[in-house]
Amino acid sequence: MTPAPPRFLVEHVGNLARGFSRPHVTLTWAQSLDAKIAGPGGKRVMISGPESMLMTHWLRTMHDGILVGVQTIIMDDPRLKIQLVPQDDLDLHSPVPIILDPKLRTPPTARILSEWREHGSNPELTGPKQVRQPWILCEASPDPERVKALEGAGARIRHVDLDKNGHIPPTELPNILENIGLGSVMIEGGSRVLSSFLHAGPRADGSALVDSIVVTVGPMFIGEGIGIVPPGDDIGLPELTYVHTETMGKDSVMVATLAQIAAGEEL
Repeated sequence: MTPAPPRFLVEHVGNLARGFSRPHVTLTWAQSLDAKIAGPGGKRVMISGPESMLMTHWLRTMHDGILVGVQTIIMDDPRLKIQLVPQDDLDLHSPVPIILDPKLRTPPTARILSEWREHGSNPELTGPKQVRQPWILCEASPDPERVKALEGAGARIRHVDLDKNGHIPPTELPNILENIGLGSVMIEGGSRVLSSFLHAGPRADGSALVDSIVVTVGPMFIGEGIGIVPPGDDIGLPELTYVHTETMGKDSVMVATLAQIAAGEEL
């Protein structure tokens, strides 16, 4: 019998991500007991245990896209695949990778691109094994040589007007998702990306930008490191509303929403 995803994900995130009439945005991260998501300088730290890591892969299958910032690509060179779920279940699908990269700093050698070049056209790779072509979101007038190099490496480039700080406005993401044909996205990091979405203003229709928040807390202390709010951004967290907690192995996984959604906002 094919294993099923954790019931709490289906109830509190999966049905929402598939049933919204507008693009659904989920934020997720793993943090230590002292609220750090990475070590000094952004060094990767394995916080999640095997049970909650499997949960994260199930969560990926519930979304059309998976988004990270360029710093995560540079620091960790992730594959962003769904390897831990049943690989022969054709009802599951791999999310499309999306990279926030205003200045096109993504290395053409990044694994997320090399895997597309090597396996993207393989018809035998279906379901969770399928390799999806990445999107890179960048400024409106990027360096044409960087565009050429990254498109040659397999990326699709989407131009976006930056805000006054030189960042891609988080509130533009729903429109971008609609334009590229994606109905939901799971945002995994890094800290500046997560924080920017948590603190972003509402969508054009007045509803909150973020629909679901899934946080894994591992029983460890990191000490010096990076929190969900980057160093120097002393802005705390916005008001969140608790939804559910699940114990998974050694970890606790919590589901929350932004307060305005829990207060009865119509979607």
